[in-house]
Amino acid sequence: MNSPLLELIFLSEKRKELLLFLKDGPKTISEIKENLNVGLVAILPQLKKLRESSLILKTGDTYSLAPLGIAVISRMKPMIDVLNVFESKYEYWATHAVESIPDPLRERIGELASCTFSEPPDRTHLFEPHREFVENLMKSKKISGIASIFHPLYPSLFLSFAKNGVDVSLLVTRPIYERLNKEYRAEMNEFLKFKNASFYVYDKKIELAYAVTDIFLSLTLPFSDGTYDHKEDVLCFDSQAIKWGEDLFAYYRKISDKITEMD
Repeated sequence: MNSPLLELIFLSEKRKELLLFLKDGPKTISEIKENLNVGLVAILPQLKKLRESSLILKTGDTYSLAPLGIAVISRMKPMIDVLNVFESKYEYWATHAVESIPDPLRERIGELASCTFSEPPDRTHLFEPHREFVENLMKSKKISGIASIFHPLYPSLFLSFAKNGVDVSLLVTRPIYERLNKEYRAEMNEFLKFKNASFYVYDKKIELAYAVTDIFLSLTLPFSDGTYDHKEDVLCFDSQAIKWGEDLFAYYRKISDKITEMD
């Protein structure tokens, strides 16, 4: 279906930037030129097209969003954020199971727009936790994590965090809980004695793994065929992505069982 309005907005980077810039309120032509780093010759035709389509209004030398423009921009920004996430590293997102993210958080995936990716480990550390991941955990005062895979270093690592006063909340799948209960029972019982430690078990399948702290979010998605990706994580350090990570943990916590002692 042809849509002149979509073409008007998305086929011109200048028009798209103009609408996003006016989202925060009316701007003079001088402010537009300065902030978008454009000259009059380049910007005036774009302003004219947006006015003719009833997306913006002009009063003197000041431009503002028209009611139609306000309606459009309210939906446009989230869509642009989603596209920015995927375009930042299209090959990664195209080959990983984005559907493993629960629907409410997947709808907000645009909040990860400023994320980067971890450096793949070298061959001598291929199956160890990523260096950046551990280094950032060591700086954190609050840690929440979901484990869908097991690593033998994690029980002692998170126990040490709890001993050092870090607020630690862990959520695991039932198979991981059963292994912890069998092979790391002493460590887990010691972990559960700390007031700053909490532990949850989710009975259904979780394919992603992640941790969110007060300073960063680390998200591991499986490949599209379900294979675990031990080489590359999504890393985010901005407040919006951290809030997204906190909400992801809260989503699973509400439908999980809290464990106060091992069986």
